[in-house]
Amino acid sequence: MVKNNKLMWLLFAGLSIQSVSAQQKLTANAGHSHNDYKQQIPLLEAYYAGMGSIEADVFYRNGELYVAHESSEIKPGKTLKKLYIDPLIAFFKENGNKPYAKPEQTLQLVIDIKENYEQVLSKLLADLKGNESIFDQQKNPSAIKIVVSGEIPPPEKFDNYPSMIYFDGRPEKDYTPAQLKHIGMISQDIKQYSVWNGKGTPTPPDLEKMKSVIDKAHKLGKTFRFWATKDSPNSWKELGHMGVDWINTDHPTALKNFYLNNAKVEYENPKAYVPYQPTYKNDGATSKVKNVILLIGDGMGLAQIQAGLSANFGQSNIINMKHIGLSRTEASNSD
Repeated sequence: MVKNNKLMWLLFAGLSIQSVSAQQKLTANAGHSHNDYKQQIPLLEAYYAGMGSIEADVFYRNGELYVAHESSEIKPGKTLKKLYIDPLIAFFKENGNKPYAKPEQTLQLVIDIKENYEQVLSKLLADLKGNESIFDQQKNPSAIKIVVSGEIPPPEKFDNYPSMIYFDGRPEKDYTPAQLKHIGMISQDIKQYSVWNGKGTPTPPDLEKMKSVIDKAHKLGKTFRFWATKDSPNSWKELGHMGVDWINTDHPTALKNFYLNNAKVEYENPKAYVPYQPTYKNDGATSKVKNVILLIGDGMGLAQIQAGLSANFGQSNIINMKHIGLSRTEASNSD
């Protein structure tokens, strides 16, 4: 038997208790389609899933920008212009000069440069020429945002590029106000802050580090993304809780369905009930026991207790008990 509730508090200490009503309300438009060109239908699957950020890795070869993860994977005809730029121009015009039919949906095209940024950026600007109203948010607030990642110019060279080109920043770098204007978002490898496997919640120390870097980006007025995150509903949910703006995924349709349907399978408790507050006036007294009330929660364990705590904003009758115990039971006729 556990003589007091210190052990119980230790068991709960590593579990995140967060108000459901405080969770960030995200939609599929917060999705970042990672390495999108690896989808069975590049661009289109992510686009029709409503992703707000779509990523393509590029190499410069023979005067063209080819979409591939490795140079050995370059294939004839698989160019950035053909797979992404031209179709996005067509969508933009069809939607009345906006990326999606719904005006609240936005879009950024993240171009990950694998090598030779000067050649890549020169060709990219040539491919975008004449479509500034579609890709330059300085000229059209509804424009598709171009964010360049990977091998990018040093910050002191950002001013060499026009306003339609934004760069993917890093949280550990200190940018001048002028350089910060060229930063389209801030990203970092999640492994820099945590070894979280995407199940449950990160440890409190890791969570504090992750929230700190997210808050830093937000204070600079920039959106934030972790890469190399686990690609699962629990991971998507927890990243949203932390305040991550772009949810990394290799499964855009699954992410879309998650945001469409999660409200149907979740309960949101708008207000906590107030647990009974004992007076503890008989605690520690030596006297004859008058009554014993034995409460046995059938099929209930720490997981169920934690669920109740989470739903009730970290408050519970059981936590107010100073003297509690844990028991393991099984049916007498079980094998």
